Amino acid sequence: MLEIEKIHKVLIFVEKNFNRNISVEELEAISNYSYRNIQRIFKKIFKENIGEFQKRVRLEKGFKRLIYSTESISDISIDIGYESNQAFSKAFKNKFKITPNEARQNKENIFNNFIEEKRHSKIDSKTIYLDKIEVQYKLLVTNDYDNEIIDNLWDIIYDQNKNNTKISYFGVIIDQPLISIPNKSRYEACFGTGNEKIKNYNSKFIFGGKYIKYTHFGSYDTILETYRLLYFDWLFNQQYEINATPIIEHYEFGSINTTNEEDYITHILVPIK
Repeated sequence: MLEIEKIHKVLIFVEKNFNRNISVEELEAISNYSYRNIQRIFKKIFKENIGEFQKRVRLEKGFKRLIYSTESISDISIDIGYESNQAFSKAFKNKFKITPNEARQNKENIFNNFIEEKRHSKIDSKTIYLDKIEVQYKLLVTNDYDNEIIDNLWDIIYDQNKNNTKISYFGVIIDQPLISIPNKSRYEACFGTGNEKIKNYNSKFIFGGKYIKYTHFGSYDTILETYRLLYFDWLFNQQYEINATPIIEHYEFGSINTTNEEDYITHILVPIK
C-alpha cells in the first residue's frame, strides 16, 4: 500500500484523463518523480505500464457502458478516446474476443453463470438521490476483491476511529469483476469524518446522483449472493440503465461494532441514469 501512496496523484490523473494521450512532462510534474521511477512503481503495483493500464481502463469503461446503457456505440467510442467505431471495435475485439455489438446484444451471457442460481429469487430495492460527500480513503489493489486484505485495512481504520461515533463507512467497488482482470481489482475504503482530517489518508468526494439501493444482511462473506440477486433484478425485472461509475457499499453505522456477523448491514448503492 505504501507504493500506491507514492504514485497516488499519478493514478488519479491517469484515470481522469484515460481518454487522451498523456505526456511524460505531465506525469513528472504532478508526481515529482522521474518518468522511469513512475513506470517502475506503477508496474510493480499493476503488473503493467501506464500505457497498458490506460488502454485497459479505456476498454473496460467502454465495455461497462455497452452493457449498462443504451448509448450508441459511436458515442461511446468517441467519448472514451477512439477516433472511430472501427478503431474501437478492433481494440475491443483484440482484448475481449468479441465485437462491441456482440457484447451489447449478449450481455445476459456475461452474467449468466454468476446469476444462474438466482433466477427465481427476488430482492427489494429503493430508488434514492444522494448528495456528494467528502471522505478520506485508502486504495487497495486486490485479487478479485480479496476479503481478507480488505478486512485487514478496515481493522486499522476502525481502530483509529473507534471513539468517533459519527463516522460513516463506505467501500467503493471501482472495477466490474466479470469484465476486469481479477488480480487488478481496485477497492477504496472510505470514511466520512466531517471537518476532522486524519493523517496519511487521501480525500475525495463520492456520490452525487441517483442510485438504486439494495441491502445485504449478515456476514460480508456471503455478499456475493446479494450481488447475484441484484444483477438478476437489473437484467430481468427493472431494466434500468446503470451509470458506469463505481458501485458504492455503505456499511451502516452500528454494524461494525458487533462481534456477531449476522448483525452486519451493507447497503449496495448502484448508480443509475
